[in-house]
Amino acid sequence: MRKRVARRLLERPGVKRRLPVATCALLAALSACAGSSGDLGGASPSGSGNISGGAGTGFGPGAAGSSGFDAGPAGTGGTLPPETELESSYEVPVATGHFIWVANPTSGRVAYINAASFEVHTIEAGNAPTYIAPIPSSDDAVIVLNVLSDDATVLRVTATGLDSQTVRGVAHGANALAVSSDGGWAIAWTDARRIKNADKFEGYQDLTVIKLDPQAPRKTIVTAGFRPVSIGFAADGSKAFAVTEDGITVVDLTGATGPRVSKNVIITDDATEDVDTRDVSLTPNGALALIRREGSAAIGIVDLATSARSQVTLSGPVTDLDLTTDGKRAVAVVRATAEVAILPLEAGAPTSAAVTHISVAGEVVGSVALAPGGGTALLYSNATKLERLTVLTLAPAPSYRVVKLHAPVLSVFPSGDGENAVVLHADTSDGTPTPDGGPAPDGGSSEVDAGAAQPPVPHAGRAFSLVPLTADLPAKIQTTDAPPEAVVLSPGGDRALITIHDDVKKVYAVYMGLFPTLEVQRVGLASPPIAAGVVAEAGRGYVAQKHPEGRITFVTLGSGEARTLTGFELGSRVVDWTQP
Repeated sequence: MRKRVARRLLERPGVKRRLPVATCALLAALSACAGSSGDLGGASPSGSGNISGGAGTGFGPGAAGSSGFDAGPAGTGGTLPPETELESSYEVPVATGHFIWVANPTSGRVAYINAASFEVHTIEAGNAPTYIAPIPSSDDAVIVLNVLSDDATVLRVTATGLDSQTVRGVAHGANALAVSSDGGWAIAWTDARRIKNADKFEGYQDLTVIKLDPQAPRKTIVTAGFRPVSIGFAADGSKAFAVTEDGITVVDLTGATGPRVSKNVIITDDATEDVDTRDVSLTPNGALALIRREGSAAIGIVDLATSARSQVTLSGPVTDLDLTTDGKRAVAVVRATAEVAILPLEAGAPTSAAVTHISVAGEVVGSVALAPGGGTALLYSNATKLERLTVLTLAPAPSYRVVKLHAPVLSVFPSGDGENAVVLHADTSDGTPTPDGGPAPDGGSSEVDAGAAQPPVPHAGRAFSLVPLTADLPAKIQTTDAPPEAVVLSPGGDRALITIHDDVKKVYAVYMGLFPTLEVQRVGLASPPIAAGVVAEAGRGYVAQKHPEGRITFVTLGSGEARTLTGFELGSRVVDWTQP
């Protein structure tokens, strides 16, 4: 699962930087690389209105290189560059309970692979099936955007075979999908950040709202605010939310006449505010929006039912803000003063008096990663060469301990059960070129303001650590023979997959970490990994790789046994659903 549910919705290039998204994702496992499975503002398994996730996160190929950090004194952020959000910059392929789904925009087909039996099947979709998202349901189901025919295909594996339904009339240019946690709704929308040289006057305001009725899916197009950056749903499926430059558009999904925009919630009175400095997080029940602004000590809180706004002011600029998966609390950090603030959210917008303040003496805490259960916060900084991780227990009474590591922290991934974590370590060499000499993950450069003097983006080194969180035990550091690229954690929290990638040395592999023993197993790969994930019901992890005919390696989570399939399209010609 991804590192966090409440994630960044609006990032300012060059301030809160992300590595470029790996735009090929699992699609490039076939012969084409015209799109990606999953999306930056894509399906939200929790129903939260934030960037949230799937089975794995990490970094794109060639992401390793120099950190270029300026070391700063503990407990202060006075001379440090901004924290760099890296955990959710890698797009994951699409997996459902038993299957992996691969869309091929060139052939117009979707391959689906049974992770238990390794049977491969394909089916015709629309014209250029490109973007794909899982549909939570009792069946294995996905929705696919066909970008050249402006329609969507809903695919469901049933007891009698594969059911395919087409939803016509999707708004032109849609390049992202969001799906409600109950599997009842999907929204196809356009993320302008994916469009090169987008017309500055184009608002991309059309949202195609699709009712995922298993018998007859149907769509409605509604209009959101200017340039949506993320779509989410209330946990009960009654409303959808679009975070835009104009505020938060609320879509009522339950009206008698179908989905309709019911309001636009304004989140600032300042018409000149730079929207690219805002991070907006929604609680899973759709009750509150929390806003962090780069360089501001105030956390804005908006009641989405009443549009009432309030704020909580901390001791200095808030460098990170995260929500628990249940939406009961938020955790904010102030790097300059080593302050951690816990905001209770169950009763609505909290008052300043209700906020719990903790000072982490002697540490630099600029970023926070919350364990899925919400009981533990992991505090760290990648703006300095910090070789420590602070484990903060949030309830019943907040307390913390510091875990010594043996290399600087780059990013942190807590396990699903909250008992362990994977830490990727930063490269400490001088200079900025990536070790493999290759381009950034999507063939472009890291996102920075043109002409602005920016500190280098920190990069992955050649090591990761497995860290016990609930017991005072030492972490295990594991060196790798190429930079780590993607991190995948099993839903049960007992396995972690870490892929590595070095094109110059032709070194490709996936490491499997075993909790609680901290054993590490290595499986070599024949070609460059591009995406990884876990098929939960089959008990297997998988790594999709670059190959002209498609290649994927399955790793059995229990035994570490690996099996590789090559040639999805070739294999599908001789595989029939009823006669494998």
